[in-house]
Order: sequence, then structure tokens, then C-alpha cells
Amino acid sequence: MIRLNNLKTYEFNVLRMCVVYSRVGDKRLFSEDYRTTKAGFAGEDKVSRFLEEVVLTPKVEIYRNIMIDNTQMDVIVLTPKMICILEVKNMKGEFYFDSISKQFYRIIVGKKEGMRNPELQLQRAVKVLQRKLNLKVVQIPVKGLIVFASRAGIVIQPPTLFKSIPIDAMCDTLEEMEVKRKEMISNEELKKVSHILKRGTCTIHDDGLMGRLGIERKGIRPGVKCRKCFEVGMKRVYATWVCGYRGCHDKEAHVATLQEYQLLFGSEVTSWDGKWWLGIDNKDLTSRILKSCIAKYTGSHKNRIYTLKFEPWRLEPFLAFEMKKR
Repeated sequence: MIRLNNLKTYEFNVLRMCVVYSRVGDKRLFSEDYRTTKAGFAGEDKVSRFLEEVVLTPKVEIYRNIMIDNTQMDVIVLTPKMICILEVKNMKGEFYFDSISKQFYRIIVGKKEGMRNPELQLQRAVKVLQRKLNLKVVQIPVKGLIVFASRAGIVIQPPTLFKSIPIDAMCDTLEEMEVKRKEMISNEELKKVSHILKRGTCTIHDDGLMGRLGIERKGIRPGVKCRKCFEVGMKRVYATWVCGYRGCHDKEAHVATLQEYQLLFGSEVTSWDGKWWLGIDNKDLTSRILKSCIAKYTGSHKNRIYTLKFEPWRLEPFLAFEMKKR
């Protein structure tokens, strides 16, 4: 039986990117990162659904979006016989792996585009995970597959180090790989591997994202976001929030907006941060709102720091809305 670990948790990488994209002024600067992140998320989702049909040794575990030693791994299949890292590509076009130049490119609508080489990414991921397992004295082979999630993607020149397969062949390929190995690790060793992978699950806050994108804090547009049209800039009118675009009224719109703050800046927030992010001037109102959304606070008055509750499910409608956009 397959146990889905962090497979169905909220995908913080794509959430963060969607939040940033919805709050920057010049979206053209980040449109490629935005599209790529969403496509990757959709591809991993598709792979996850297919994996529910795979028939492997009992105690199979599926991990998604793992980061170990600064190396990102899309999907990991763990069984008592093997580990297989899946490098997922959700793209259209004709693909070429050049084994001599180590370059990877595609041709789409007659145009040649160079891209990051998934074979090299996978090679790095396999080495990193194998090294981590060796330190824990766990002897289990680490394999790799490059999976093309879009049926509109065709590999013309395949890689040499790892097999590349269409998503329709993924389950059969994994089953064949596992059948070839007879040895199984013990339950205790399996728990060690699970512990390593669970520690690599993505956290809600990535303090390096805006730096990698070249965005300063002042480049992010603050304000409460409407939970119907997802436009930023709701105004506080008496005890509710009012959307200036569609006239929506929502008493709790600030709750999801504070979850967005947590994605970008972390769980700790001061009264000044709250005033800036929510777009309100009243300090007492800010304090009351923050107190209704926190797990705890430390300090008093001017030095008070609030720790926000971790409720990423409140952003699920926003993520669904973003994933539908082209």
C-alpha cells in the first residue's frame, strides 16, 4: 500500500511564486519564472496521480518537492528495495540531450530553445541523496528517471546517464526496476531513510526567494486581497473589508492575506509590519486583528512580536485560481 507523505500538502514553492507575481508591479520581469513554476507544479501533480496506480513492494512511500543540501528533487519513490528520484518535465516540443556538450534544448514551432539540463539535475540529486544515505550507513540503491508529463513533449535525442520516459510508461518502468532487485532493507533502515526525506520537505517560508528574483521588500505591493476576485487593495469599512473592484464584503479577508505575509517574510510579525501589510493606520485595530490570527506573542507594547498561525489551507482557493490562468 502506498503511503502519501507530503504529496498532498500545500506546495509552498508554487504558492510563493503566485503570491509574489500577484503583488509585483512589473510582472514581465517574472513571467517566465511564474509560468515555469506553475508548469512544474502541474506536472508533479499529474505524476502523483499516476503513481497511485503503481504496483510495488508493500510500504511504498512517495515524497514530493524535497530539498536536501540545496538540491531540489521533484518526486521520490521509496520502497524497501530501492529509491527512485523522478525529474519531472511538463513541457511541449521536441527535446534533445546532447551528451557531448551536456546541453539540453527543445524545438517548438521551429524555434530552438536552450534549457536547464534535467539529466545533470538528476545526476546531482542522485549523488547528493546517495551520499546522505552513506553517512547513515543505509545500503539501498538510488535510481533516477526523467519523466515527461506532457504528451505533447517528444524526446528525439535521449539522455545517456538516465532513462527518459513518457508519463504513460512510468508505472511499468518503476515496477520493472524494482523486480530486478531481490534484496530489501530492514524496517529500521527504512525509517532512517524516511526521516531523511521528511526533513527535506519544503518549509512555508523561503527567505531567499525574493533575493533570487531580485525583488526588494518595497517592490511588493501590500494590502488585503479579495478572496473572490483576488485583487489586492480591500479597504476596512467598520468591521469588514470591502473590495474596490467588485464590491465584495468579507470580514475575514485579512486571515488569508496574513498567510501570504508568512509565505514571503516568515511567521513573526510586528504591529508596524501588520499596519504596512494590511494597509491600515489604526494601531489598536492592527493589534486586535493580529491577536485573532496568532499562535502566540512575546514582548509588550512597542516591542511585541506576534507569531502567526500556520494555516496554508486558507490559500487553496487562490492557488486554484492561479493554476487556471494561462
